Amino acid sequence: MSQFIVSARRYRPTHFKDIMGQSHITTTLQNALAYGKLAHAFLFCGPRGVGKTTCARILAKAINCLHITEEREPCNDCRHCVSFSSSNPMNIYELDAASNNAVEDIRELVDQVRYVPQMGKYKIYIIDEVHMLSNAAFNAFLKTLEEPPSYVLFILATTERHKVLPTILSRCQIFNFNSIKIEAIADQLASIAMQESIAYEMAALQLIAQKAEGAMRDALSMFDIIATATGQKETITYAVAAAHLQHLDYAYYFKCTEAFVRKDIPTLLSIYDAVLRAGFNGRHFLVGLGEHLRNLLVCRDPVSLPLLEVPDPIRPQYAEYAAKCSMHFLLDALARLNQCLLHYQASQHKRLHVELFLIELAAGTPTVVPAGTEGTPQKKQLPSEPNRCKQSAAAVQEAESSMPCKKPSSNPLPGDRVMIQEAVTERLPTLADLKKTLTGTEALDTVVQISPLQTKKTLPLLGEKVAIVLADYKEYLKNKGDLAAYQLMRQPIKVEGRVISITLIHPVQEAMLQKLKGDLLNFLGEALQDSDITIQGVLVEEVVPKRPYTDQEKLNYLGKKNAAIAFLQEKLRLELTY
Repeated sequence: MSQFIVSARRYRPTHFKDIMGQSHITTTLQNALAYGKLAHAFLFCGPRGVGKTTCARILAKAINCLHITEEREPCNDCRHCVSFSSSNPMNIYELDAASNNAVEDIRELVDQVRYVPQMGKYKIYIIDEVHMLSNAAFNAFLKTLEEPPSYVLFILATTERHKVLPTILSRCQIFNFNSIKIEAIADQLASIAMQESIAYEMAALQLIAQKAEGAMRDALSMFDIIATATGQKETITYAVAAAHLQHLDYAYYFKCTEAFVRKDIPTLLSIYDAVLRAGFNGRHFLVGLGEHLRNLLVCRDPVSLPLLEVPDPIRPQYAEYAAKCSMHFLLDALARLNQCLLHYQASQHKRLHVELFLIELAAGTPTVVPAGTEGTPQKKQLPSEPNRCKQSAAAVQEAESSMPCKKPSSNPLPGDRVMIQEAVTERLPTLADLKKTLTGTEALDTVVQISPLQTKKTLPLLGEKVAIVLADYKEYLKNKGDLAAYQLMRQPIKVEGRVISITLIHPVQEAMLQKLKGDLLNFLGEALQDSDITIQGVLVEEVVPKRPYTDQEKLNYLGKKNAAIAFLQEKLRLELTY
């Protein structure tokens, strides 16, 4: 039985032109070879399975190739290329930093760098997964990486650039590899299937490419599994691919969408039960539902339609169901789904957790509208005329006379209606109840107009609101650079009625407050919408805390009281001991 070689190795690119989706990098490297502008260190960054190590090997082979082509591709015929292809390369060394991450390994590499290559121009070191090196290994590598011998080149590769020390990054030319597009992966899989004489459905290959998440190596591994499952005699169908890739069929999600539109909660619960019986867990279902809702969202606009990454036969269904769902519903569903996923792992009853999400989404306020009705303004209809309350005019006058407010001025401003928020008298609800009984234009015309100035004078300032405004004012002074005024506003402040009292501990602060008062009143007036505010300063004496006398102070006091003590201390040269 011949040894099987997986497709990821069998169809590994051997030329720059074969590397998929990285033309911006391969073109730069070929130009560097053509013009002799090779750096001494390269760093290839990007996700897994996109060709970083493969590109490093091709570059290393091209550098030492004896008969490089005009396109700056390795010839694959010279002794250097042949030795590399036979897994016995000359002057090309590969190091896996994941298993050789100690400082001793790097020191050994540094020692090897000193030896001149026996054949070829360069010694090339390819270090894969370089982010796995320890900090000590990085530090031991710094000097050699910065100034290597003229015959040494380093090619580093990593999937996690943020873990590489900045001092390493600054010493390398950095190339960022992109994820490979789904269409490119599907086309490559189709080409390989034709070479292997394997029948396939394009929808199945597109599903494999979608599950690969931009990694060609992952796609080839999935392709090998599915091709083995079909025995290379049967066709690789979409159903077979979905079964092996643990892909929940689109039909489940379209049924869920239909149930959301009809607010059919029992059907939703039945669909979720069928998903669980098919062997999928709740998280798998939620993630797939999120992708489904996202696809419906991008289908709603022709501009975002290219973002739809589904097999071609499914696209008409997405267009149909996207027309049934409003933008508001899709956004609300995605937000609820995100919260459900965040709390899924911590839930003690995961099935109930998902079912509650489905019920809440289906039973919510009208978030799903029929196609063509979205954007139509809803006309507000006046409520039907209620039964008139049989109250006499005397009762109305009595209720009005019971109000504790003053009559409006002779020239009231139009539309001066006051919203009573917090401080409300006990008789105001009586008037509100009376107004509810009026109908039609009577309820609209019978509006008590109160002067805003009169109302503000009767309502005290709220300490919490004043504190918030003063905090903003202090921040304004701090940003302005007026530190003296800022320190003044940090003193204790008290609010009594409509008077704001600021504590002053020095007469200088009193003069400062007088200069600051105008600006502060304007700031408070704009923030609180109130001009009837008084600011005053309260000067308090600075209390000097009492402290015990020191021994030296006691001696000085006794010396002043009795001159003989001072004389004796001077003549005998006495000093205090501590």
